[in-house]
Amino acid sequence: MHFYTTNDGYRHFYQKYPAKSSNNIMILLHGISENHRYLAPLASYIAKRNIATVLTPDLRGYGEFCPKKGDVDYIGQHEDDLKQFITQLKKDYQESRFILAGHSAGGGSLLRLSETDLAETFDLFILLAPLIHYGAPTIPKENTGFRRAIRNNLSSILALNDQNITKLNDRIVFENQKPENLRHGSETISLSFRLFASRYPVHYLNAIENLTKPTLLIAGKEDEQFVASAYEPLFQDNPHVDVMILEDIDHDGILSDRHALSIIGQWIQNTIIEV
Repeated sequence: MHFYTTNDGYRHFYQKYPAKSSNNIMILLHGISENHRYLAPLASYIAKRNIATVLTPDLRGYGEFCPKKGDVDYIGQHEDDLKQFITQLKKDYQESRFILAGHSAGGGSLLRLSETDLAETFDLFILLAPLIHYGAPTIPKENTGFRRAIRNNLSSILALNDQNITKLNDRIVFENQKPENLRHGSETISLSFRLFASRYPVHYLNAIENLTKPTLLIAGKEDEQFVASAYEPLFQDNPHVDVMILEDIDHDGILSDRHALSIIGQWIQNTIIEV
């Protein structure tokens, strides 16, 4: 088990998948309700083929070692946490090239980071069936999946925050609808507004425009959470982003399907030598 400690004394868990002969480091961020565990198929694939050593941190508010699950102290605290993590990694791996990847809301977190000075830390970005924004065209209009998990109080709390009123930011605005018989017990089912708002960019079109490093966006055509066909129109004007939508793969399948894993690994190997 691995931990890093931030300035407030919080100990953050991360899993490490070491590559034997690669200097590349990939940080892989989890989705909106899961912790690091479900990322194992992709992380193992990348590490075992010596493409990169992969680190899968549990973000604040997630995981077995989290004292306050489903909440953070303020919106954007994840960026501050990751900045301290990455600063330490840069000291430990001075000769390495860094890749930032994120699945689902992990992709949303990546887009948030693209608007900060942390973006210059990375050589490549990988968006895996990413959450773009709760109001983006990638969110289905039907009351299913991700949309059904959003509570009705979200809009009113957003309106209060527009007036700099934050007293309700600890209220639950997102509740995963995963059936109890399918839960494994380590999920973060309920999210406060301040945690939920930390998992996507404020101005998603600006965040997309700010992706100036080589970026792969890959998703499955059968994604049941987001509208996969909406990704390409959103990113088509950014020459740094390669969009790939694969047949017969769903939202989580993008992390374990053999064809998808092969494409991700090959893209990293082909692109990292050019940066």
